[in-house]
Amino acid sequence: MKAVLSFLCAIGIGLAPVLVQAKTGRCVLQVNTKTFLDGPCEIKLNDKQGSFSIGAGDSHRSKYFAYVRMDDDGAHGYWNETPDATHAHADLGILKRDGACWKNDTARVCAYK
Repeated sequence: MKAVLSFLCAIGIGLAPVLVQAKTGRCVLQVNTKTFLDGPCEIKLNDKQGSFSIGAGDSHRSKYFAYVRMDDDGAHGYWNETPDATHAHADLGILKRDGACWKNDTARVCAYK
């Protein structure tokens, strides 16, 4: 029995996903000149390329949240648009970095420490 428990624990550790820890910071989400998020929220770095999310934390999800995903074409933004939605279904387009923010003509996504 002890060997079985040890084996199951080893399998569980091997299969456990790598968890990214969210940090609390100040976030800003503006779309079409309207501010949807401006204040403390969870900021999560999602990969080595610099992709991140604001307001989409596991322990405290904001009413609105956004993702900035880095890929070969640059940074693409997405947000939930519908309050309390569970996924970021609305495209913000290609974003360019400006300090702690990523923005274009219609959107601004900021993550401050």
